[in-house]
Amino acid sequence: MIITKKILNLLLIVIVSLILNSCMQKQDRTPSVIYKENPIKGKMIDCNFYPGDSFYHAIIHASDGNIYYAICTHDRNTNVHMFRYNPKTGSNELIADIGKVFGEDATKTLPQGKIHVDFYEHNKKLYFTTHCGLYERGGSVDHGPYPGGHFASYDLTTGTFDDYGIGEKEEGLITMIMDKERGRLYALTFPSGIFIYYDIDKDRKKSFGPSVVGYKYIPKKSVGNIPRSLGLDPRSGNVYWWNADETVSTYNYVGDSIQVLTNHDLGRPIFKVHKRGSVERKVSWRSIRWNETDSLFYGNTFYGEYLFSYDPLIGTIEVIDRIAPGPNRKSGELAGGSLAFELSKDGTTLYYVNNISPYTLEVDKKEIGEIHLVTYNIPLRKYIDHGPIVLEDGRKPVYSQGIEIGRDGNIYMVCVIPWTDFESEKGKALKEIRHKATPTEHMKQVYEVNLVIIKNPIK
Repeated sequence: MIITKKILNLLLIVIVSLILNSCMQKQDRTPSVIYKENPIKGKMIDCNFYPGDSFYHAIIHASDGNIYYAICTHDRNTNVHMFRYNPKTGSNELIADIGKVFGEDATKTLPQGKIHVDFYEHNKKLYFTTHCGLYERGGSVDHGPYPGGHFASYDLTTGTFDDYGIGEKEEGLITMIMDKERGRLYALTFPSGIFIYYDIDKDRKKSFGPSVVGYKYIPKKSVGNIPRSLGLDPRSGNVYWWNADETVSTYNYVGDSIQVLTNHDLGRPIFKVHKRGSVERKVSWRSIRWNETDSLFYGNTFYGEYLFSYDPLIGTIEVIDRIAPGPNRKSGELAGGSLAFELSKDGTTLYYVNNISPYTLEVDKKEIGEIHLVTYNIPLRKYIDHGPIVLEDGRKPVYSQGIEIGRDGNIYMVCVIPWTDFESEKGKALKEIRHKATPTEHMKQVYEVNLVIIKNPIK
């Protein structure tokens, strides 16, 4: 039999096709869930702000190359502090005691204890709002009433602050989002759940009164909860938030009015999980972000940590996956959803950081918790738990509520970090501030709050 050149070519095509088909089948079988066991190395930057005890949202890699972040406090006589870290030089400095910026004395009125929102950069300014660290309507025996949260900005060029005034008297600005195109800051207040905006160009505020359906505040008690993350559709300028009855409300930019979208239903059965001992079964999102790539919102539920997409135009919700850290996914236990939830610039990858459930720790026989970095590739539906974050001295951060994907290949977050050396000067100071009369067996609760840097594992 004579094998012609034509037959050889056909055989070659068949062989190449078989090889390619085999490769594609192997790619199709690539696991969609990966748990990595090795720790992620983290570097801590000490700001020496010992009264600092918490952190929410407020961190940004600004256009000047610096990392700006805020550390909050519940101390009765201390305001939130804002810091600047230079990744090139390694220098870290205090920018301001934020209450003093507004001329407020934290020893006389209830302090500006928190910046509970993202920093938004626009025209070389960082826009933000302030919130209370502790709250007592009308003030306390040793402090006057909380003045109210401020709309404000920090000028990256001049290093000065602009105060645009208080949103609502005796109300903290707990949630905020910026519409850069239209020059608006939208916020929800605490404790009343008032929706309010500040128009930068017009220097005008408008309040809509209590705006979270099913939530109410009665003296010294909140019934329900207030959203900690607003969604902004940049196409329309409309703003979205969840309600306590599992509907969604929207602020309509054109109509300058609020509507309840009763046909946008968050109450999916799979979302209705709850922590042990909790009777709360209402569904809410913890964080929500707009994705320019596919014109959808992506959010995570407060209970269960389910990643979902939401189309605000038609109300469609797609349940995508559970993005909880690996140990919680494996054990089936729950931790409250985290605000450390960000999308990559190209919109393909979600970055998420959260802690391990106390019940998972009991199963794994661990005394001190840890936080894990999770990434989720949305188009490929690929979940990766990259492992626990461990500092250079071996300590493990246990809590974080904000993350920034740096342009320099790093990920920045502010974390709660346990402290156990109580004989050191720092240990003694932290112990006195945190727990002045804490039993020895509870000393593991003493901690510091500082900036932590890790390498971005997604190239």
